[in-house]
Amino acid sequence: MATLAHTARYRFQSHLGALCVLVCLLAWAMGAHAEWHSAREGIMGTEINVTLWHPSAEEAQAAIDDVMGEMRRIDQLLSPYKQDSELSKVNAQAAQAPQQLSAEMALLVDKSLFVSRVSDGAFDITFASLGSYYNYREGQKPSDAQREEAMPAINYRWLDFDKSRGLLSYRHDKVRIDLGGIAKGYAVDRAIILLKARGIEHASVSAGGDSRLLGDRRGRPWIIGIKHPRPHSGDEASVIKLPLSDVALSTSGDYERYFIDEHGERIHHIINPRTGRSASEVMSVSVIGRDGLDTDPLSTTVFVLGVERGLALINQLPGFDAVIIDREGKVHYSEGLAPSN
Repeated sequence: MATLAHTARYRFQSHLGALCVLVCLLAWAMGAHAEWHSAREGIMGTEINVTLWHPSAEEAQAAIDDVMGEMRRIDQLLSPYKQDSELSKVNAQAAQAPQQLSAEMALLVDKSLFVSRVSDGAFDITFASLGSYYNYREGQKPSDAQREEAMPAINYRWLDFDKSRGLLSYRHDKVRIDLGGIAKGYAVDRAIILLKARGIEHASVSAGGDSRLLGDRRGRPWIIGIKHPRPHSGDEASVIKLPLSDVALSTSGDYERYFIDEHGERIHHIINPRTGRSASEVMSVSVIGRDGLDTDPLSTTVFVLGVERGLALINQLPGFDAVIIDREGKVHYSEGLAPSN
């Protein structure tokens, strides 16, 4: 893909010494300027945060409204929980007959299949064939019978996608797809496009663990922090700090949606397609690149692959870097971020 060949521009600083996870934008320590405008709203099952600079409060609010409206539109298109979403309709019908996809959904399916091929199936949107049996709020997981029935349907090769015509069909009647591993990255990309169209040059947009940065903070970088994955009282809020501008950053962590089962096992939403169970080699992966459309699925992919294979993949993709926190709390960096001795 062309986007994988672009080189991301960024600078890196680190403060080591504890475990890390969860990406969040740190508040700027300097006094707030009247021209900075921020808003947050719950959409797409997560918190959407927008911060931008504009001398006009009225124009800033209109830009923020554009972003929130776009997030709601994408949620309506791609939500697996809305019966009238395009995704739900495709899931209901694609095993019976090829379905005509919208240009947006075709783009996301195409990118998802590309990442599946690059990662040898570590990223696989057909995980939803089993994933729908999980309910993290209620602490529910698939029974052995449900797992046995659904596992054969988890294979991206069951998706018959005609890219030239935008047609998708399922070659297994139990296949279901979920675009949750790429949709929020795409959404923050779309938000930045809208802000650029309004002439805005300095902004950040985040949707859960996915962020896009437009420009810098008017002469200073945006400071992104990766936090402690298993925080205890007295821990630092952020132990790795990344001064960034004009990039996307996506974090996948085992803390986002999870419960502890009767065996004391952490059951979380990042499913290993080969096992149908929560991936367990790492606690957090953050990927930096040019677009959220790439960094979002890549952070999930590296989480499933683990440290060694995950870093090997990132190191062979120009324009990407990663920070991985393994299950013991050790921090690992891709070649472009490795601290000098």
